[in-house]
Amino acid sequence: MQFQLSVVVASYKRAEALELCLEDLAAQETTRPFEVILVLQAHSADTVERIKEKFASRLNLQIAEFPEGLGTSRARNTGLAMAQGDNVAFLDDDVRLPKHWVDTMIRFFDDPDLGGVGGYVGHPGHYTTARKTVYRALGLTSNRYRIDWGGFNVGPATHPAADQPAEWLSGGNMAFRRKAIQSVGGFDEALGSFWHEDVDVAHRVGRAGWKMISSAKVAVDHYPSSVNRPPLHSQMREREKSRVLFVWKAIGNEPLWQARYGARLALHAAAMTVIGLAKRDLRIPLNVIRGGLEGYRDLPRARAASVKRLSDMASAGSGANKG
Repeated sequence: MQFQLSVVVASYKRAEALELCLEDLAAQETTRPFEVILVLQAHSADTVERIKEKFASRLNLQIAEFPEGLGTSRARNTGLAMAQGDNVAFLDDDVRLPKHWVDTMIRFFDDPDLGGVGGYVGHPGHYTTARKTVYRALGLTSNRYRIDWGGFNVGPATHPAADQPAEWLSGGNMAFRRKAIQSVGGFDEALGSFWHEDVDVAHRVGRAGWKMISSAKVAVDHYPSSVNRPPLHSQMREREKSRVLFVWKAIGNEPLWQARYGARLALHAAAMTVIGLAKRDLRIPLNVIRGGLEGYRDLPRARAASVKRLSDMASAGSGANKG
């Protein structure tokens, strides 16, 4: 069977959230053939058997199982290598989908120039009107998926009804034409175990000349699982450490990119100070600065690793496409 879409879900320990996501995929209202690829990491011994029992008759399933966490980029690259579909989508395991999600996602790729499309990721009950206003004022959200002057990606807390050009996509809800993502080498494992792998791969697909859009038509709801989710101050350190490599890719060929990044990091730390005061945890802004400094010191090594890794992956992807 020729699948029009391969849906990759990388899951680390979150069996309960994953099964809810799979229920939504099994309930899709579409006649278009699609497959679901699960990259299971550190799940209990009975997870695969339970999933097959519940979903094997309702979904075209491929399952890869690992005893340890791979990191998001490596896990998604594993799923990408397994994908048989013309297009490949990536979902977080703790999102919930509307019944038209698969059909609508596939229809976007009727446009031969489209390389990738991302759906809005909502957080029910999380963003109040007051919080949206404060986040927008602090520069923590924007109205589009854009890369700003300092190389930072800032996403919307809401999404307009119309589709928008996008410079990056959210990894919890995005899809690519398979030949487009393979041609740029897939996800960059040099970025670390988590953060910015989605921004980076989407940005590279766009730079390769493909059209990129974000859409409210394939929006999902995100219910962040508490399983395997470190506290916010820890997340900030890892996030900013990985961001430096991405910023170099985004604006590193432009004048004064280090100064631009440094100024943007300072503004971000100031904004996160407000968040830290509200949460009574000043480790949040301190770890923004700490992570940024660590990432900048590590940039020569990370940059070399990134260039080599993506070159090797792109060569492998090109060979697979020719075959």
